[in-house]
Amino acid sequence: MRWRRTTPVGPAQNEPDRRAPFAGPIPSKLAGFDFRMRCTVVWNASPAWQGKALQAVADHATTLLSGYSPIHADLAGTRLIADLTTGRTLSADPPIRAWAEDVVVTVDPDQLELARHHAQHLREQEVAAAGHGVERTELRYLRETVFKDTASAALWWLRHHDHDVTALKSVFPDLEHAVKLVDGGDAPGPVDALITAFDALTPDLDHRARYELHQQLAHILSALGRSEAAESLLSRAGAHPPDEPA
Repeated sequence: MRWRRTTPVGPAQNEPDRRAPFAGPIPSKLAGFDFRMRCTVVWNASPAWQGKALQAVADHATTLLSGYSPIHADLAGTRLIADLTTGRTLSADPPIRAWAEDVVVTVDPDQLELARHHAQHLREQEVAAAGHGVERTELRYLRETVFKDTASAALWWLRHHDHDVTALKSVFPDLEHAVKLVDGGDAPGPVDALITAFDALTPDLDHRARYELHQQLAHILSALGRSEAAESLLSRAGAHPPDEPA
């Protein structure tokens, strides 16, 4: 049986540089979007080292280009050219290196356009998220600091109205009401909540139909022994239908 060496051997003292073309897709930072790379791989050893040389260049290109978006193909290509010119060590003993020449990195036009749209969508999401973050911070500040109590609300109002103490008197009841709302202690009464709920469920009713609905709700409340709530609901509905004179 004839034995055949499968491990690359070291170069002879005067082994010339070998060259082989390389071309193929390299993954980018965005899943599903690839760079197209082509170059000439060079190594200073026998032809038996061709596979290792090609693999070393492809692995290094994959490591570097996977950190770049397709829209930055020019920048990624410039960086890759510099790195591959320096070369990769394939063996220390014997000393064998592989490097690349004529490196070109491109992106297919259709993928480049999709990548640009994707980048624009990400920017819009980031801007929206930043805006929501600012809004949440502002609301937290108003809830936990400004409208924590009436005194804090009054001081906040004075600061934003040239410290007009005279005018503060007229808005003070509103500030007190706002503090109660923020605290949750000024929730609408049950009759108001009932009307709001039914109005929300029947937004297309005309004025007369809505009046009749409120009348029926009042009768139901009265039959259940909730006469006070029924009277409150009737007072909100009015004594006459919308199309009848008072």
